[in-house]
Amino acid sequence: MLERREERLAWAMLAPVLIALLAMGVYPALSTIWYSFHKGGSFGLGMSLAGLDGYVRMAHDAQFWSALRFSLLFSLITVTGQMIFGTALALFANMKFRGRWLVRTAILLPWAIPTATNSVIWAYIFNDQYGLVNSLLLRFHIIDHAHLINWLGSAPLAVTLIYVLAIWKANSLVALLVLAGLQAVPEETIEAARVDGSSSWQALWRVTLPLVRPTLVVTLVLRTIESLQAFDLISAFTNGAPGTATQNLGLYINLQIQQFGDFPYGSNIAIVLMLITFAFIVVYLRTLYRPGVS
Repeated sequence: MLERREERLAWAMLAPVLIALLAMGVYPALSTIWYSFHKGGSFGLGMSLAGLDGYVRMAHDAQFWSALRFSLLFSLITVTGQMIFGTALALFANMKFRGRWLVRTAILLPWAIPTATNSVIWAYIFNDQYGLVNSLLLRFHIIDHAHLINWLGSAPLAVTLIYVLAIWKANSLVALLVLAGLQAVPEETIEAARVDGSSSWQALWRVTLPLVRPTLVVTLVLRTIESLQAFDLISAFTNGAPGTATQNLGLYINLQIQQFGDFPYGSNIAIVLMLITFAFIVVYLRTLYRPGVS
């Protein structure tokens, strides 16, 4: 009798969370799938069933393929950079030296600042007319007023800056997660490897990194999901400009739904993005995650 009461109490306490998950997760997902098999209408009104017509339209949409290409490159480059620099920062912060707490605090600062705020600050810094970078270049006579660098007006420069911004913003989170994994590695294990003749570099590759492999895989999955679905960072920094050079799938979905009111086609793109994200997760887990292997 007591067990049943406790079970009912547990379900009662979980009910608000479950309802919230259904409202914010399951319902929007099912609505997106439902919209994706329709066409026409405006902001969800006046639609008609279309089957797979939206996906056929997508296959012939050059702007979709451009956004997809940028999304994949953005994810590949930024996640790679975040994992490399974030892991390096975590290894550095895990070393024993005076003032280590200050270093750990400084590492977290980029992540502590809201993403949109970071992007707006960077947009001002690299503004061609009154930005800090061009002002410094003018002061040191590297450029003149007739040849100001239009950082955000040049596709190669804007794309490069977005990559750098995304890596700078999120490598602190990677460092935090990896540092937590490093803290769980027994020092005795590393010392035993050194006693056996392993150098610091060999101990890192053969002992430390294999022990934090689950943490690295989880971090990789989380960063990949976020990078493929990135919106606020790019929207506040370039909003897809110049032209559509920095437009990813997130911005293209927003364009279709919020500006054009084309819920069905925006849902088609969202479904494709979801499938791509899911495919990356499956590949990562099947190839990298090995429970019980150290």
